[in-house]
Formats: sequence, structure tokens, C-alpha cells
Amino acid sequence: MRARAIAIGVGGAIALAFAFIGACTVFDGLDGKVTDGGGGDVIAPNDANLLQGEQPGYLSLADGVAFCSNVFACPNLTTSVEWSIDVPVDQNHFSSCVDWVSGPLPKDRNGHDATATILQCIAQAKSCNAAGACLWQEQLSTGDPRCNGKDAGKLGTCGDDGGSIYFCGTNAGLVHCNNAFFSAGSTCMYDDAGSPWCTTLPCGAQQCLGDMLSYCGTDGLQYSQNCAMGGFTCGLDSKEGYDDCLTNGSRKMCNSLAISCSGTTVEICDGYFVSDYDCATYGGSCDQTGFPRCKRPNESCTPLDGDVDVCAGNNLTLCVNGEKSTFDCTTLGKTCAGASGGQSGHCQ
Repeated sequence: MRARAIAIGVGGAIALAFAFIGACTVFDGLDGKVTDGGGGDVIAPNDANLLQGEQPGYLSLADGVAFCSNVFACPNLTTSVEWSIDVPVDQNHFSSCVDWVSGPLPKDRNGHDATATILQCIAQAKSCNAAGACLWQEQLSTGDPRCNGKDAGKLGTCGDDGGSIYFCGTNAGLVHCNNAFFSAGSTCMYDDAGSPWCTTLPCGAQQCLGDMLSYCGTDGLQYSQNCAMGGFTCGLDSKEGYDDCLTNGSRKMCNSLAISCSGTTVEICDGYFVSDYDCATYGGSCDQTGFPRCKRPNESCTPLDGDVDVCAGNNLTLCVNGEKSTFDCTTLGKTCAGASGGQSGHCQ
């Protein structure tokens, strides 16, 4: 019963949290070229110069730039990513955005590969709709045509294909049941109260199947969620006495989307659970100047430096992993756009 409340809580929250309005653009390219600022081409893998206590970032630098280019073009994408996979996204400072997906991660952060797969999908997306479809829950703009014909007065509506749930009205969202966040074969079904969610049959015990939490609702439907996709582990919560998605060994709950420092840890609340990045695992600290981030030892630059995220023709200066570099936007089929509308310079 308690686990069922988790699923309903997430499903209900999506209809309340989605309020941004944005437009979509088309994106191109996957590969990029980075220079060291001295004229030489440098391959900058995301596992370069790892400190003890770190693991490689989710994406290569080029894919991180492609991902953040989509973020800067799609206003809805920031919230969709943070709600779905608990990765902080800075939609105003390009290097900060790239650093979060391409910079090294604390070694104890779970779910690297599951999260990287979703971010890679977004990096390759050619439109805002395609980028949103990579995630298990997607924020929709008010008036999104995909909501046409959907009953905004209900708690949610199953799509005709059975693979989607629409939350329409003033605040709109879309849940994709075929996402790896849910168990394979999940489809949209209505419970006894008429509330839809992604479920399977038959109903079984509440248990951890690797990183997948699976549990039975009182309505006889089977629910699931991939804990690793938010950096959590699936295991027994000793305080509650049942399996759940855990942060440092216990379920840690919250109620609004937020990113902040807690000592040396960056915490992100996805609206229901707290997920964390422990910067101290490699001797780092949590820096809340501008957008919260893990500050590494011996940095030579920060994403907020005045000479970072600046265009020189189609070359963009970056500060990722505490090191400055220059990225050629044309290698992604993009151009370098200067700061505008509260956003820094970026590849577009």
C-alpha cells in the first residue's frame, strides 16, 4: 500500500509541476572538436584525469555540448530531465550544463549507464518532442497539440496506444510507459479509482529485482520503477521495513523541485525523493555560487568566469571539469550564439 502511494504521488505531481511554455527547434550533429587553446586539436574524453573517488561523466564532451544545445533550445527539457533522472540542468550557463553531464561524477553515484543512455538519447534528438520522448515523464507546454481530444478534467488519460499517459489542462505532462524506468511490458491501465499509471500483470511481491523496484498495488496491478535512473539504489529501508528506492541506505523524501548544497553534497529534489552527489568522495566541495555544483580540487576556471561561454566566431570557450577549453560548434553542424535573454553563449 505504501509503495502504491509512491506511484500515485509521482503521477499526480506531474500534472501540477509542469507549467513552462516553450517552442521547439531542430538539432543536428553528434561529434565535436575541442582544442586546448593553443591551436592543437585535443580529444577530451569524459574519463580524463580522474581523481580517486571519481567515475567518468555520463557523456563525452561533444555529446554533452549536443545535450546542452537541446536544453538551451527547449525550455521544457530542464524540468523534464530533473524530474525523470535527477540530473541537475543549468539552462542559463552553458559550461555549467555541460559540466554536469560530461564532468566526472562521485564514484558512489549509482546508475551511471542507465542515466547515460537517457542523456545520450537526448543529445541525439533532432527536435524538442524527440528529446522529451527519451524521458519517462515529459513536461508539455500549455496548448500542446498532443493534448487535443484528451479530457483535461480527469486525473489522467491513457493514450490510444496504451503506452502513454496524458495529464492535460493548464499544467500538462506526458508519461511514457515504454521507458526503461518501468518494467518491460508496462502499459497504461486504470486503477479502481480511475487513475492511470504504467503497470503490468500479474501482481507480485514488493521486491528489488536488481535496481528495479517492483510492487503490487491494492488494485491488483503491478507497479515498478528503476531506482538507478535517479541515482538511487534499491534495497531494504531498515526504518520502514520494506524495499524501496534509497539514498544512502534509506528513503529520503521531499516535496518540490530544488537543487541545493547540503554540506559537501549537491542534493536534488525531484519533487518526491532526494538524490545526491557527494563531492567529498574525491576531496571536492559543494559550490552554490550561481548554480550548485561539485567544485573539484585545483580548478583553473569556473563555469561563471567572465571569459567562459564566450564566442570567437563559431568557437566557444568552455570550463568543464575545472579546465578551460575551446569547442568548435561547426563540428556539430551548429553555430556559436552569443549571450542573450539571460542565457550565456552556447552552440545552437
